Amino acid sequence: MVSITKAEKDAISAQFPNVHIVRTMKQKSKRHHYYCEETKQVICLLKQMREPDCVANPERKDGRNADRKNRNRI
Repeated sequence: MVSITKAEKDAISAQFPNVHIVRTMKQKSKRHHYYCEETKQVICLLKQMREPDCVANPERKDGRNADRKNRNRI
């Protein structure tokens, strides 16, 4: 089970209506949380929603940690 927000729940429910989503504390409480089942499609959608900048950028010449190469050099 993956912890999700209400906005993520709405997006997942709209795209995948058969996915099982559970809410804890179903009575009038502000302490509830949403959990969703871990399927490949849902995990991919959550990754896209949570990390929109992780798409590969063709303008970027060096890797993510390019500064590490020269860190120990003086």
